[in-house]
Amino acid sequence: ALVGAILVAGLRTGGEGTISLSRKMLPRFKELCGGATICRDLKGIGTGKVLCSCENCVRNAVLAAEEAIGPKP
Repeated sequence: ALVGAILVAGLRTGGEGTISLSRKMLPRFKELCGGATICRDLKGIGTGKVLCSCENCVRNAVLAAEEAIGPKP
């Protein structure tokens, strides 16, 4: 979900703002998802503690992208 959000950012900026937008999205996604960005950590593999469901990961990636990219002009 996070990679998809970064790809959308790249498409929206023609590749010019991808890095700066991804730097904005990453900490926000991490904050929304309980402190993790890696799927196995989010799913609790190894710890048994699920930090974020798949549905919420997608939702949070969209929210982080929307905040970083802003509305389409």
